[in-house]
Amino acid sequence: MHDPTTPEIEQVTGDARGRRTAGLVLVLIVVFIGVAIAKPWGSPPASTSQSPAPVVTLGAAVSPSPAPTGTAVLTQVAPTPVVPSIDTFAMPVPPPEAATWTGIRWQRLAPDNPLRLIRSEQRWRGGYIVVGSLGPGGATTTPVWTSRDGALWTPVPFGTATTFWPGLLVVGVAEVPSGLVALTLLDGSYQCGAACPAYSSVLPLMSWFSPDGRSWTLNTGPDLGLPSTWKEPPLLAAGPSGLVVASPEGPTHLATSIDGIHWRTLPAPALPAGLAIRDIVGTTTGFTAVGTMPVDADHDRAVAFQSVDGGTWTGPYPLSLTYGGAMPSWSASALVAARIGLVAVGGTVSATPGAAFWWQSANGRNWQPLPSYSPLGPTTCTGEGCGSQPNGALVGDGQRMVAVRGGADAGVWTSADGLAWQRVPVTGDIPGEQATQAVMLPGGVLLSDGTITWFGEAVTK
Repeated sequence: MHDPTTPEIEQVTGDARGRRTAGLVLVLIVVFIGVAIAKPWGSPPASTSQSPAPVVTLGAAVSPSPAPTGTAVLTQVAPTPVVPSIDTFAMPVPPPEAATWTGIRWQRLAPDNPLRLIRSEQRWRGGYIVVGSLGPGGATTTPVWTSRDGALWTPVPFGTATTFWPGLLVVGVAEVPSGLVALTLLDGSYQCGAACPAYSSVLPLMSWFSPDGRSWTLNTGPDLGLPSTWKEPPLLAAGPSGLVVASPEGPTHLATSIDGIHWRTLPAPALPAGLAIRDIVGTTTGFTAVGTMPVDADHDRAVAFQSVDGGTWTGPYPLSLTYGGAMPSWSASALVAARIGLVAVGGTVSATPGAAFWWQSANGRNWQPLPSYSPLGPTTCTGEGCGSQPNGALVGDGQRMVAVRGGADAGVWTSADGLAWQRVPVTGDIPGEQATQAVMLPGGVLLSDGTITWFGEAVTK
């Protein structure tokens, strides 16, 4: 799970509310959708062994609260922003991980849909876990949900002895052989009062372990410097040999772990001086990282590094050409992984407006440019400061990449390597042209314009 920051999911459900003239009774009709799931996490034991009931409405609340009653109020009041709930919710059962997507069915999510909060997803042998974001700037609270089957999702409580404490931000989750590992940072804006002594003596970056995703045990996290000064959260990746954590700002600091409990901070010479890693992913053969490295006193270039175990790294493998004189510097800021290929996303860092750029590689060492952000093409934006940007969004989950675009020429493409793309039909409530914030989910993709969020459910044969 990358970038813990940990990237917005909304649902298509919502109570139908009708308002009549003043003095009439406000009637709230709530349709309860019963979902029968065998032994869901965090819920009472199932009473039967029957198959789960089909989920009709995406994101329908499993246990809605009683409907309020009363009379309409004549006084004009400012509308209260709708805040998505942190409740148990339901989704369609996702297809198998390797299933071929043959279409996308779009649905616009209601403002109170919990899916709107989701920023990252982790599939593991015990099911699924997602991390959301709720609060000013999307960084005050990071709710967590788990699911065994990808259909019924149950929130993990905060502030208990066996879950995350108040004032902590979950910035990354990864799988290890014995369970799951989560990294958390102290939220500097949180006023914890008497609760602070409980963890003030621990490093700001903390590591938590869970065998099931529901109960968590605190451990000392990796020492990567002073996380409280970072503008971005640390980078976490899982590979065949364990975990790697990297600081998001230069100079880069690295730490490795086999179990997420015991950490080893790598010495400074493990990476070249001046290298700033911006993203890192685990693959079947190890780790690939991308970032920026100085060429001279005035220019940087986008580069990649690789490691089998996270401790010894090879590179740099250049992504961009070396430019001199008045030409801009280049940086790689993100990695999108699929089954047999990688796409690095970056661009110019010393030009205004900046230009985005994509590079593709089958092995993480040899890179080639992808002109015009194939298959999306360049944006149609012509306003001042638009620059050169892709006309849509690109996401991946290690199995497939998905390129998605809203608007009049909406489209969705899938790829296993970032070179060969298959366009799939789209139906339903098509996202708007400005929807460019995307998150992969087990059964589809979320797309948001910052205000409205759509869920694209994957259709398979």
